[in-house]
Amino acid sequence: MLALYHLFSGVETASLEGIEPVLKDAEINVAPKAKRAVLVGTALSPAEVSVKPDGTQVRTLWGEMAWQLGASQGYAMVADSDQQGTSPGSDTLAKLFRAHSPCLILIDEWVAYARQLFEKSDLPAGNFDSQGSFAQALTEVAKAAPDTMVVASIPQSRIE
Repeated sequence: MLALYHLFSGVETASLEGIEPVLKDAEINVAPKAKRAVLVGTALSPAEVSVKPDGTQVRTLWGEMAWQLGASQGYAMVADSDQQGTSPGSDTLAKLFRAHSPCLILIDEWVAYARQLFEKSDLPAGNFDSQGSFAQALTEVAKAAPDTMVVASIPQSRIE
């Protein structure tokens, strides 16, 4: 994930040691600069509202993703879903990705975030089921959206 973050940062590709063979295999010379959203489940709290520098109040993973991709304009696209703690629909996510593409969404420790919502219905981030709905909508839309990539880590355990 760290390599992808840097690869699509707009940095001069030649400064990334060892990337030449990857680019050659992809048949490109330079990686495109992408809008990037980094969601770390152990860093975000489903019980806290995050107030952004522009005053936007973000409650959910999808609100955070949208804000990182497009600041207040991106957030506005998912604001109703964020405020209600319900997953945005695939049409909304597709519009978000089209408006801010190319997009790279990196999600680390999603299960650590989602398990805090299990059997809870009173947190700003929604509930456990809304995470499953978001995961499904996100992956389906990203697969169909041009210039959008989602990479997520999910730790392996018997419970999750």
